[in-house]
Amino acid sequence: MTSTSPDRELLIRSKEGSQDAFRQLVEMYTPRVYGLVRNLVSSTSEAEDVTQEVFFKVYRKLDSFREDSAFYTWLYRVAVNAATDWLKKRRLDRSFQVDDVGSLPLLDPADGPDDDLGKKDLRAEVRRAMATLPQKFRTILVLRELEGLAYEEISAVLSISKGTVESRLFRARARLKTELERHFKAS
Repeated sequence: MTSTSPDRELLIRSKEGSQDAFRQLVEMYTPRVYGLVRNLVSSTSEAEDVTQEVFFKVYRKLDSFREDSAFYTWLYRVAVNAATDWLKKRRLDRSFQVDDVGSLPLLDPADGPDDDLGKKDLRAEVRRAMATLPQKFRTILVLRELEGLAYEEISAVLSISKGTVESRLFRARARLKTELERHFKAS
């Protein structure tokens, strides 16, 4: 099993029916799942709903977790799929609605209330540029650049080969760069 010891103990107890153990898993992983989902969808309230749905699905399917990967990898796969399903339902696969783009944060735990205006402006431009990318490119950028997952972990989360991860990430970065250059030339 590749799950860490605290995860393993909580997983075992959760599978045995311990609601307290599952609650601890939820508390442990909610910030990470919410951050991931929030960077994939455009609305804080929708991200909260999707995050809640993720843990509901995990609870229902906990017995199907075979422990051949880390728990968070499986959890991220559920979260990415839930966010993708939400986007498809909203017919936002290629772009966000203009009103939503400004509210989409790229979460950085190091940012504080004294974050300077220039940095906020740059993040806003990156958000706008990311919103123009196809969902598969946004997802891979979020997993790698914001969540810090390794290529192998992204491969497991998205159920694609490492080579596909590498090529999508390369194309996503190139498209993001093109969008940003286009914006800054126009400014």
